[in-house]
Amino acid sequence: MGAAPPAEAVEALEKRFGTVTHDLLSDRRGSRAWKIEAPGATLALKANAPEDDGARDKAVEMEQEDRHLLALTEAGAIRPSYRIDAGAWRGGRWLAVEWVDGAPLWRALAPTREDTGNTTAHRALLLRIPLCQNRSSQAYWMIH
Repeated sequence: MGAAPPAEAVEALEKRFGTVTHDLLSDRRGSRAWKIEAPGATLALKANAPEDDGARDKAVEMEQEDRHLLALTEAGAIRPSYRIDAGAWRGGRWLAVEWVDGAPLWRALAPTREDTGNTTAHRALLLRIPLCQNRSSQAYWMIH
């Protein structure tokens, strides 16, 4: 089960969704990620891990990530429902988003980063990503 998510995040999510359960998915490089299950919702929760010896100031990075999600939402590049909530906790920052089933994005898109990655099949792979399906998003136009 691993480290528990920040109590402040759990409290905020439980106010919105009811009782939550969590499963630690990643604990590396100064941040942690959990899959959160709640009645009628599955979320991803990310928080900095301030006690990690190799951590930079991940709280600042978490806040920046949240600002980027807000800007992408404002620009119409991602659905407003994707970003669930974010906030401060005694150790830094946390961010909750919709759970997206599938392989981790970095691993799933590995073939597109190869020298031979600019193919019709790889562009079709990118179009299956919800972020890239919105015609107003920069990601959509970059692959067309």
